[in-house]
Amino acid sequence: MLEISEQYINAISYHFPERSVTNEEVLQDYFHFAGKNADKTLTTDRIYEQCHIRNRFQSDPSETAKDLGNRAAEKLFEEWKIAKDSIDYLIFVSDALEYKGPTTACIMQHNLGLKKSIGAIDILHGCTGFIYGTSIAKALIISGQANNVLLITADVPSKVVHPEDIELRSIFSDAGAATLVSNKKIENGINATIGNFIFGTDGSGEHALKVERSATRNPADIQWLSQFEDVPHRNNGGRLVMKSSKIFLFALRIVPKLIAALLEKENLSNEEVSYYILHQANGQMLDFIRKRMKLEKEKFIINIEEIGNTVSASIPIALCETFQNKKPKPNDKILLAGFGIGLSWGGTVIMIGD
Repeated sequence: MLEISEQYINAISYHFPERSVTNEEVLQDYFHFAGKNADKTLTTDRIYEQCHIRNRFQSDPSETAKDLGNRAAEKLFEEWKIAKDSIDYLIFVSDALEYKGPTTACIMQHNLGLKKSIGAIDILHGCTGFIYGTSIAKALIISGQANNVLLITADVPSKVVHPEDIELRSIFSDAGAATLVSNKKIENGINATIGNFIFGTDGSGEHALKVERSATRNPADIQWLSQFEDVPHRNNGGRLVMKSSKIFLFALRIVPKLIAALLEKENLSNEEVSYYILHQANGQMLDFIRKRMKLEKEKFIINIEEIGNTVSASIPIALCETFQNKKPKPNDKILLAGFGIGLSWGGTVIMIGD
């Protein structure tokens, strides 16, 4: 009979590109690219009111999600004193893979100097990506296929956002995060045990948030690309479009149900949860959800103001900052929940170790 081992989130490190973009720069670019169609009444204060973000990060034109993920992983090895040879499985979660083939995780194995006797897979996912990646890492450990899983979540949404789409430009940010999921605790680590998972999917919402002209369905052609010749990144990877009201209503409808279902599955009350860490989609949206659910402000983590929406990296970055700044105590329970593009949602509850 297979002996079931514990599964822990041991360590997290993250990396941002060098360039940060302020609301003033976002507004300046918007007025330039939108031209006569621009809303001249828009101000930096209104941008902040709509998303509670003052700063976001933008990758260099030559920098990819893989590059950001690699840098986060290198930080993980250094900051947490993790031996590269201990990694026996690599999961890369992103909406921005290097190629249709080969698997980006395979390339990262070589880039990071990991041993060749490891598994390496990509998970093409966005806002709920960290939840999916963690669940698969846990399953690999439970089944005895791996002991130490390196989970890398990274995205570069700035490359598919047009400067005139000011709502998207205001929200999205590039970043990478690396998480170690293991069957044993590490010294001075986060060492949080991973609970049960809940997932949800509604593919009828494919058009609510998508990157158009980005793959095999109606791919980009010369005529379509020619309209973006004046854009720095030229939208070569497609263009992100969002139906804001549908996404907002989706979050308000689904997230409270997701949290309630997680609490029921783990037999917990709101009072027994020390912190709630949701995908950092939009500060105004998160604050609305918190107030609607009557959750304590001190327990509800919102770190989006100087970071922006980093897609699949948002939950691990917020979790790492919570561990560093809030100093959770042993046995503190933290609810993690992702939601967004897909439409998809999912979550789990972790418990801090001693």
